[in-house]
Amino acid sequence: MSYTKQIALPTAEPVSLAEAKNFCKVDTANTSDDALITGLIQAAREYAEKWTGRALAQRQFVMVLDSHPYYTDSIQSQLAYPPSYYSLPRYSTTLWNYSQMIKIPKPPLKSVDSMRYIDASGNAQTLHQDTDFVVDRITEYGRVFPLPGQFWPPDLYVANSVEITFTAGYDPNPAAAADTHTVSANPPNQQPDSVVVLAVPQVIKTAILILVSHWYANREPVTAGQAGQIPFHVEQLLNAYSVIDFAPSRG
Repeated sequence: MSYTKQIALPTAEPVSLAEAKNFCKVDTANTSDDALITGLIQAAREYAEKWTGRALAQRQFVMVLDSHPYYTDSIQSQLAYPPSYYSLPRYSTTLWNYSQMIKIPKPPLKSVDSMRYIDASGNAQTLHQDTDFVVDRITEYGRVFPLPGQFWPPDLYVANSVEITFTAGYDPNPAAAADTHTVSANPPNQQPDSVVVLAVPQVIKTAILILVSHWYANREPVTAGQAGQIPFHVEQLLNAYSVIDFAPSRG
């Protein structure tokens, strides 16, 4: 199994207090509800994150597995390509084994900050990006692979044996420059660089603003004689950026 949780709070929300007050038609000079609106921004962002499966505010997470993934992608794959298949000489240096793939949730992925595991002797060991593994930041979810033709090292099958710390989420600056990772390894065994744009999509910002405005104007669970509900168009907007993984990493 795999599990992911945040280990740091966001430094900024994808929607600013000034933007939310303007959308709610609250005078900027009126600060009496600033704390309330700030809390609604966070709540709306958390709701949108649950709905989309994304990290909408950039921060650090840790993902844990009880072991490195081996031949667990599908029963068919295990039958067609057992471990002995991968040890054939013609594949010893060229085969990229997708059974070794680890998917990183909470897109967009900015960086894999560290990766460590418990070896067969019970000691924590560290793996290094571009030397021991490569990172795909382009796909959603992001992906981590051992080097081409290689396998993850043997590990001790214990709780949280593999631990991956990563940074994910959008940059709240609408003019944020693209983030580039350049591979220093020679040969790189991958594309020599990767570029991702981390500015918050306007669709997501609009959905958060609508939700903040809705909660600000309707503070009771029942309004106008009917149960209060999330405005339908909020979920329509968020659906455009929802990510669903039907085959999460297992370890």
